[in-house]
Amino acid sequence: MTLIYLDNNTTAPPSPEVIRAMTPLLTTYWGSPMTPHQKGEELYPFLSKFYTTIYTCLGAQPNDQLVITSSGAEAVTHVISSIYRDVTLATGKNQFITSQLDEAASIMTITHLEPFGCVGKMGETMNGIISIEKLANSLSPRTALVSLSLANGLTGVVQPISEIATLCKERGIRLHVDITHAFGKLDCQFETLGVDYLTLHGEQIHGPRGVGILLVKQGIQCSPLIFGSADQGGMRAGSIPMANLAGIACALEEAIENRDFLCTETARLRNQLERGILKGFPSASVCFKKQERVPHCTTIFFPGIANESLLFSLHRKGICATIGGGNFQQLGILLSSAGIQQPLANQAISFSLSRYTTEEEIERAIPLIVESAKTLSSLSYPSFSIA
Repeated sequence: MTLIYLDNNTTAPPSPEVIRAMTPLLTTYWGSPMTPHQKGEELYPFLSKFYTTIYTCLGAQPNDQLVITSSGAEAVTHVISSIYRDVTLATGKNQFITSQLDEAASIMTITHLEPFGCVGKMGETMNGIISIEKLANSLSPRTALVSLSLANGLTGVVQPISEIATLCKERGIRLHVDITHAFGKLDCQFETLGVDYLTLHGEQIHGPRGVGILLVKQGIQCSPLIFGSADQGGMRAGSIPMANLAGIACALEEAIENRDFLCTETARLRNQLERGILKGFPSASVCFKKQERVPHCTTIFFPGIANESLLFSLHRKGICATIGGGNFQQLGILLSSAGIQQPLANQAISFSLSRYTTEEEIERAIPLIVESAKTLSSLSYPSFSIA
């Protein structure tokens, strides 16, 4: 049984080019750039090259601050924690706003600040999109930060960050945006987005596991999350992971080079997957199909079928998909927050393709998914139509 991998927003394999870029930094050039001898000095040309690549790919200015982290979750936690230390403690602004649909790092970090006098608020959504009007009404003189994902990793829905950035700028409120699921699919240039903090997790763009990026707008204070040395300009203690730095720089370049392909060919395969499932299992439907979505991701409802049962059945057939968990919220909880009624919210599966997904894999996946859905539907309680 050949595996069909359709869970690339949870994690994606590192590309061959990324592995090749990392190998010399794991074998020959294994030193630390902080050491005052040959093994440190020989890394300087690599540092300059990798940092230049990252700044260029992300559209950052030379004076913007770049921090290489161990994950996107660490980068998000760094932003929110620094706002508490740099803004809340200094000014008393203690309200932190994220979305009902956002990922675990933002929601849980904000929740962990509540015992320290902070107030977490979930921005309301409509059809998977944050309501600008309701967000504006939620903002107050005590709002310190709005923290959001540009695109949702389970549904693929894209948020109106441009409008939100304008709103936050007018109110003097700092804005953090995570671009993990949008980079290489949408315009994610730091300057263009107009945000104060930008974060990214590397493995979803075929980079190495265990690396994230934090960009901080020039002139904005951002105290370190991890203390102990002057590494990375005092922004994060611990030796710079040179191999991961090489890998993420390469992954960013590849993502940009393949953007047109992903937005056309991968989007075509995503649409083919949706059409094939709906044709074979007519009671299915695509979640938030009328909204702007990233081109590689879809969530499909299978009325009358518990998503855990369907996910297990697909696993037995060699198809990898997801119902959330880990860095994500559970898909059922997320969809309930977006206004999808129970039990339908717990009858959905998320699929995410990559530039390595082939048409042959999609053609093999469709009948297997339909077969599983039909089998489980015949064993399940009666389905119902979607209003």
